[in-house]
Amino acid sequence: MSKPKLSKPAQKTPAKPGLLARLFGAEPVPAAKPTQKYTGPAKSESRDPRILLAQQIRAIRARLNPQILRLGEKIARKGPPTTDQDRATLAIELFLAQKDDGGDFAAKLKARLDKRRRSSH
Repeated sequence: MSKPKLSKPAQKTPAKPGLLARLFGAEPVPAAKPTQKYTGPAKSESRDPRILLAQQIRAIRARLNPQILRLGEKIARKGPPTTDQDRATLAIELFLAQKDDGGDFAAKLKARLDKRRRSSH
């Protein structure tokens, strides 16, 4: 013996007011408005503060030296330096990143430091 299949109940539309309600002047039931699908953030740049903030961040990043930006990201990942040696290394990295000579000064400094280390050992 097979079980009868149950059908899904049909979605009910709002019922019209009954006869008595219509006689006594009940308000008609308004039709349901279709729901709007979320399509993401607002497209208007003047109204959405997130778009304005993203533009400001891009403008600031464009003005920053990329080497200094990488050092900032490195500090953000690792946290601030805790030892004197880490602080000194960071200070030197920042100093060298601010030089606008294509890395010539950094290469000369590294060569001098390597020469000094080899002569002291």
